[in-house]
Amino acid sequence: MHGKKVMLFMLSSVIAAGLAGCGGSDSTKGDARSGEPTKPPAASNEPVELTIVTTAGHTPESFDTRFGNSLRKKFPNYTIKFIPNSAIKFADLVATNTMVDIVYAAVNDFTNGPLKSGMVYDMTELMKVHGVDPNKVGMNWVQGLSPVWEGKLYGLPIGIETLATFYNKDIFDKFGVAYPKDGLTWDDVFDMNNKLTRVDQGVSYVGLVVAPAQHFSLNALSLPFYDMQTGKMSIVTDEAKWRAIFDTIAIRPMSALGYKEKTASLKALPGEANFYKTRDAAMEVGLVHIPLSYTEMKDMNWDVTTYPSFKELPGGGAQANLLLFGVTNMSKNKDAAMEVIKYLYSDEYQTISARDGNYPAIVNEDRIKQFAQNTYYKDRNVQSVFKAKLAPLSKRTIYDPDLATIYRKYMSELALGNMDMNTMMRKVDEEAQQKIAQLKSR
Repeated sequence: MHGKKVMLFMLSSVIAAGLAGCGGSDSTKGDARSGEPTKPPAASNEPVELTIVTTAGHTPESFDTRFGNSLRKKFPNYTIKFIPNSAIKFADLVATNTMVDIVYAAVNDFTNGPLKSGMVYDMTELMKVHGVDPNKVGMNWVQGLSPVWEGKLYGLPIGIETLATFYNKDIFDKFGVAYPKDGLTWDDVFDMNNKLTRVDQGVSYVGLVVAPAQHFSLNALSLPFYDMQTGKMSIVTDEAKWRAIFDTIAIRPMSALGYKEKTASLKALPGEANFYKTRDAAMEVGLVHIPLSYTEMKDMNWDVTTYPSFKELPGGGAQANLLLFGVTNMSKNKDAAMEVIKYLYSDEYQTISARDGNYPAIVNEDRIKQFAQNTYYKDRNVQSVFKAKLAPLSKRTIYDPDLATIYRKYMSELALGNMDMNTMMRKVDEEAQQKIAQLKSR
């Protein structure tokens, strides 16, 4: 066990020991005579205050829209407090003894925040007592997170995020190119990219932009960054597959006449702002929730279709990024906190969230039909985002947030031909190994 894990274990143990004698509800303590966990206390009208924090950049308004309003309606006797990340740095929460009952974040942020801060709590017994089945999520998420969570359950997926293909119909119409269809492949995308990348009336258009960060962490080939057992980077052990990903993100777009010049002028690969803001990109392969994130898209003539599949994986999509909610080890109201998370995991809330345009953690035919029906874009091809089969979750490690940055560090140099593939892959491997050695020494 390296230094970071020892420190994390000691911090968690100290906090847990300090809280062992505290009051508050914890149904997992059980009956000392029988060794069986007790049932959760019956629903009570007694007031309970729960504080929720996140590593995400959510404002109080966006929190209320997605979670807070539904929670306060469901639990009128609970006072739901939300501390935005802008109000206090996540790393300071433990140091300032700020009481937190629930924390939520996407996978890498969950690792960087609550896990590394020692705030996590193994919810395995809480889930059993409260009748929560983690396997209702139809993917291998428990196995994928097992290496970094060491077999424990520190959170529960409330929603997921994945990738789809968005396109600006006005640009397609302008240049007489047929719209992309469900089931498209990367070959189809690059064919359209070649037709749509051009300069017209002084405007430099590109056919395609991708979200590089997500295409690494949610890659469709289910590649991890690091193998904990061998101590090697997968960029070495799965070199051919990583070459395919780098080729897709950085090299193949450059085959379109004018794309490299656009990249050089921006000093970076064209990104999603070119799609929704400056509107000089015809397609974006990006996160499903971007219509909710960018209000600029409301007056844009866009539609959506499936994630492009690799020809070796017909119909295959990207991985899912899990939005995890977890009870903290400092909470004095663990049962109440678990009931809140249980509700967010329930059929009732999953349907509410899906209707609001959030990809649900638990997918069924009814939720697919109801997806985004409360949004301004309900009449578009929104059900298509479910047609590509989600790729299996790659095995995650505590190092992933740092490694993800290194893996995509040289994308612009590779795209512009300033660095060849072999050199880039060697540098990524060397820098990633150095980063892990540095993290282990802390």
